[in-house]
This record gives sequence, C-alpha cells and structure tokens, in this order.
Amino acid sequence: MDRKRKHLVRIGAGVAAGLGAVALVWTGVAANAEEPAADDFETKIVGGEPAEEGQYPSLVALGHAGAGTPFERQFCGGTVITETVVLTAAHCLEVVDSPDDLVVFSGSVDLDSEDLVETTVADFHLAHDYNEPVDLANDWGLILLDEPVDAEPIDVGTEPEEFDVLETAGWGNLGDDTYPSVAQRLEVPFVGDDDCEAAYGDEFDAQTMLCAGDLENGGIDSCDGDSGGPIMADKDGELILVGIVSWGHGCAEAGNPGVYAEVADFNGAIDDVLEDWS
Repeated sequence: MDRKRKHLVRIGAGVAAGLGAVALVWTGVAANAEEPAADDFETKIVGGEPAEEGQYPSLVALGHAGAGTPFERQFCGGTVITETVVLTAAHCLEVVDSPDDLVVFSGSVDLDSEDLVETTVADFHLAHDYNEPVDLANDWGLILLDEPVDAEPIDVGTEPEEFDVLETAGWGNLGDDTYPSVAQRLEVPFVGDDDCEAAYGDEFDAQTMLCAGDLENGGIDSCDGDSGGPIMADKDGELILVGIVSWGHGCAEAGNPGVYAEVADFNGAIDDVLEDWS
C-alpha cells in the first residue's frame, strides 16, 4: 500500500534520528461544492508562493526545543485559536515526549527573521479518538502555551461545504526536497467526498476528513513539514479555519488530493479541552 504521502516529519539538526514520525497534509472535502476549473489556480510546484508578513496572523510553526536555528528545528505547523492555544495535527504531537521538548515560533512568516518569537509549552493534548475509526481519523491536537504568542487567533469554521476554494500555508517541502525559510501559501479547490473516497478507498473517512487539490493535473498541494498547519476559507472577507494539514499519497500528484482533518467535526471536543485548561 502506498503511504508515501504520510509525510515524514522534517527533523532539523540536533534532533535524534530515531523520530520516524508521520507528517501529513490537510485539504478540504466539500460535500456538494462544484470544483473550480484548474485555470482558476496558480498551478505552481508544491508550496505555491511566499506568504507576506501579516497575511496569515494565526499561522505558527512547531519546533523541537534545544540547539539549532528555528529553521533547523521546525517540523510542523499550527494555528492559534486562542491567545495561548495552538491547534495542530495529532500526528505532529505523537512524536513529542514532553511539553519541555516542544516550542512554538510566531511573529513572522520567516523562520530566519529577527522578529521571530520562541514560546515554550505548558501542556499538549491529542484527540482521544485519534486513529479511530481509521488511521489518521480525528487528526487533531492542542498545545497550551506558557504565555500568549505574537499572533492573532483565527475563527474556526463549521461548514466547509460552503466554500469552493481553500488556502493553505506552511514551511513544508517545495516538491524538490528543499524547504523554505519563508512560509509558502497556496490556493486549492475543494474535492468532494465521493472523489476523495474513489482516490483513497477505505483510508478516507468522510466524517473526520476533507480533501482538496487538482485531481486532474496535480501540481498544487501541501507537503512534508506543512503538517498541522491550517487550511482556510474566505468567509465575508475574513479567513476562517476549516481544517488541518493531515495526509495523502505523495505530494501534488494527479488523482491523489491532499487530505485534511475536518475541524467542523470536532469543534465540541476542542471546546471541552479548552474548558479544562481555563
């Protein structure tokens, strides 16, 4: 079975080589959305184009604590949903033994920027039903920070089928095994549940997952290192969070859309954890 798109988490310098973790991609499945024409999208290689400072104020990077630059230590993305809580993928957190081993980078889309702020972690939580009923179902987790981050919390959406086009951003593989210091951004079309199930069979769970990408041509997608980051939709001129970069087969391959954890399915569970942490 081809599980290549269950991307390996990008491990930076100074990190133990034994962390063979899965890092994935998120994309949106709109149950009834009409797929836009491929010409409507800038079909660049994986990673799209550089994000501008302030374009995604809720976007943060997850990194391993310890020696090395932020660029070397970054391995996943995340999204600020309260001033002290980051939403990310469970598969990003399952490689972390202790909150002391994890940090969050915020304040800039450039991991080499002098404006980047490193924040330590007080606690983290993996979804209790992660990997149920199938592998990578309920692929979400929360990070409680020791102090507020220099970021703007994003509103969490509930109806992804309302949107035809999604945006995703992160520091993942550009498609040629290179990684940018500046976050890349990309627009991708929804892929319906039926088409996603046709691509992935019983690996796809329509209740907890969404899909997005160019089914016919490929060429646009999230990739290794983008895991845990956001996929967003424009609602009345404001971006809202609809999913989390989770998994897929390969990167930007025709016929294999990106798969994303569907935030609308676990809003209530997130609220329960936030209440426990308050």
